[in-house]
Amino acid sequence: MSLYSESKAYLLRKLKEAGVKSKPYTAMKRLEKSQESHVSAVIFDKETLARNGSKKIYRDQQGAQKKRRKVFDRELAFAVIIGDYSDDTVEALFEKFLESLDRGIWVDGNFVPIGVEDAEWADEEDSILKARVAVRVMITFSGGFYRDTNFGPLTNIEITTVQKNNGEEEPING
Repeated sequence: MSLYSESKAYLLRKLKEAGVKSKPYTAMKRLEKSQESHVSAVIFDKETLARNGSKKIYRDQQGAQKKRRKVFDRELAFAVIIGDYSDDTVEALFEKFLESLDRGIWVDGNFVPIGVEDAEWADEEDSILKARVAVRVMITFSGGFYRDTNFGPLTNIEITTVQKNNGEEEPING
């Protein structure tokens, strides 16, 4: 799966684990038209990309040494919204949701850290929702695009001396 779909599915699962009973919305237009007072949503906000040239050397499952290049940093941001009749209910669901979040998730063999950013609280006069109280928190997933490459074969190389840590050279054949 992709970073986008894995991240969205993860947040939807965590909302259910926190105790949200209604089906979370995933589109802002549907959320705005909603007449429910018990409401939750996972809305994609933005994606940022930046070039990156970092490399990591690792061994695959067969033991072959490989090079993984991070071509781009990729950060996805989602708005998670929880709304209800009372402050206490929203706060309890919000706390359970935050407590359930892991440090990150694994996507295609890469660890993707999860960040929690600003939370905004709104009462019925400040919100387009039918809920009396709502909280909106931004959750970020910091992944990337990777390219795996093999090491080039070494051919026609002859080693004549080896230099030790103390600076002395030693011939290979004795």
